Amino acid sequence: MIWGLIAIIGAYGLAAAILHAVYAVKHPQRSGEACTTFLLITCNNELQVEWYLRSLLFVSRLRGRKIQIAVSDEGSEDETLAIVRRLAAGKEEGVVRILESTVESYLTDHPNDPIVIHRIPQGGNGEGLAVLWG
Repeated sequence: MIWGLIAIIGAYGLAAAILHAVYAVKHPQRSGEACTTFLLITCNNELQVEWYLRSLLFVSRLRGRKIQIAVSDEGSEDETLAIVRRLAAGKEEGVVRILESTVESYLTDHPNDPIVIHRIPQGGNGEGLAVLWG
């Protein structure tokens, strides 16, 4: 009985390995793929900013795309920047960051990079994310 169980588990492991090998051959890694930067403009968006950041990161993982998120704040008086800093601390270096410069200077410094700019509406319900991912 134990040998039958070992054979079933072994067959399952072999099938999984074959499936992964076939997928790797049919879908090669795109190492030269450009990293898309999402530039979020915020101002007193503590109720929305965490949801935007987590949603962008989640969808990018689902789609297998490499992204960076840059947040430009226009003088928030609430906890918007503290929330962004907390989320940035838990991610890889540079995945989520706060811009120290203006949006215009960032765009000037990165003229050929794919950048999606989105202003988070105050009191919005997040419908703008559908526009970001299209």
